[in-house]
Amino acid sequence: MKKIFLVFLLVSGGLALEAAPLPDNMYFRAMKDEMDRSLKELRVKNGPKPFYLAYQLENFSVLCESASFGKLDDREAQPYQRLRGQAVLAAGSPQNDSMGFTEDQSRYAPVGQSAVPQSYWGIRHGLWQLTDHGYLNASEMYEKKQAYKRQKNITNNWPDFASAPQGSFVEEIPPFSALPREEMQAWAKTLSAQGEGVSYLEDFSASLCMIQRDFYYLNSNGGFYQYAQPSRYVILFAQMRNQAGYRESLRREIQLPQDWQAEKQNVQQQTAQLLQEAAQLYQAQKAEPYLGPVLLTPSAAADFINRLLVKNVRNVKPLLSSQRENDPTAGAFRDKTGMRVMSNVVDVYDKPLQREYNGVPLAGFMPVDDEGVQAQDLTVVSGGKLHQLPLSRRSASQGQPSNGHARMNGYTLPREALTNVFVQAKAPLTQQEMEDKLLARCRELELDYCYILKEFPSGQRGTDNVVNVAERIYTKDGRREPVFGLKISELSTRSLRDILAAGDDARLSFTQDPEFRDYSLVVPSLLVDEIEILPSDKKADRKPFVPKP
Repeated sequence: MKKIFLVFLLVSGGLALEAAPLPDNMYFRAMKDEMDRSLKELRVKNGPKPFYLAYQLENFSVLCESASFGKLDDREAQPYQRLRGQAVLAAGSPQNDSMGFTEDQSRYAPVGQSAVPQSYWGIRHGLWQLTDHGYLNASEMYEKKQAYKRQKNITNNWPDFASAPQGSFVEEIPPFSALPREEMQAWAKTLSAQGEGVSYLEDFSASLCMIQRDFYYLNSNGGFYQYAQPSRYVILFAQMRNQAGYRESLRREIQLPQDWQAEKQNVQQQTAQLLQEAAQLYQAQKAEPYLGPVLLTPSAAADFINRLLVKNVRNVKPLLSSQRENDPTAGAFRDKTGMRVMSNVVDVYDKPLQREYNGVPLAGFMPVDDEGVQAQDLTVVSGGKLHQLPLSRRSASQGQPSNGHARMNGYTLPREALTNVFVQAKAPLTQQEMEDKLLARCRELELDYCYILKEFPSGQRGTDNVVNVAERIYTKDGRREPVFGLKISELSTRSLRDILAAGDDARLSFTQDPEFRDYSLVVPSLLVDEIEILPSDKKADRKPFVPKP
């Protein structure tokens, strides 16, 4: 049984008044020793003094086995392990520091090293390099930030980096354990073999992955954590040309609980369902222009919520920049607390302390945030109004201290973000009731048909707004037909206020924000009153010269 220790420290002026015992392992010994040495000795004449330092080590372990059409991939799939390190260093003072300023918003990230040696001295050496580079960056940003503030006549009413009670969370780290390779290979072969004999499929593959991420974090204010984040999942992928000549693909990620054996039958069923969707996509008709009600299945609704709500309540504290007047990475809802941003059909909660959902580990579990503050549950939306925002030590103001939602990774320094998002229907409807309500609304608007979307554009960089897994349902007789090539047009946050109903079929999904921070979303199907759909401008692809082998 895992042993867990949870400690909270009081701080004043950013300094810990009471020290909690650190775990006695090489990771924390190396971090503590190098941190003490750096803060004591790191000085540059006429340069700003470093006052805050944080280290995070991530021991990443993974084993994946993949097969296509029942044949294993040739690549070697030995368990892969790598220790990655990150450092956050602030120079100046808590009142006026080096952070929160950038000349290039795509580069507001911690200094990192992707392959730290697995030894005390190897970790010390890696952290020394990160700290040295981090101080160089901090010194440069401090000078540029002060020049920018003088130019703009900006004065600080509140500290750049507010003090906050520091917390700790420690659990024993279990060794990485994957399934026997032969068993993983057999499962991947069995799943992918279901696509054999389907003439229009150019590929049908299955990948089974076992991952464990062990986190070790320490900051100079006394906050720290140590815990493991396991993940097991199956990825199914189908690629094809439909009968109209369009090249399309389908992808499904199935998260597995700790007792993965109990999910084998469910995974088989989802594999069969994906093949059925591929068959529908092969025969599908291309979309036509449409403006009206749309029913989103749970997976589509999760991307809808992520794109329009979750991404707009992140990064509450805008970055200062000499290149841009406004921070494009800051959430659009950061100034809308107390305002109506959503339909009152659902409420939205953020639960960083919840570790599992139906036995599946959640991606956003965060007992202590990346500024050492205990994470708190939030009521994000209640009664349609934006109630609470994620706050950090950098976004805190009078009466609004950090609520422990500073999150970082290799792409961003600690900034405000949600974790595990739960959308709860106030009056949940069954699937049949949701479809009946959709048809009733479409008849009221005198539409010949309306749409059920089984996926929704994520809005990630490099992707478009096209949906290929959808059904057209006719108002006269309820007849359905598959449709592909739907381009979501003029999408705005207004659609959040157009939610008419929510189902009783909440499901778990995983996604990321533009900084690639991981989220879990538990979202039911949603009926949205108005979404505009246009046919995509994608062109049909030529057939291959030679059939698939």
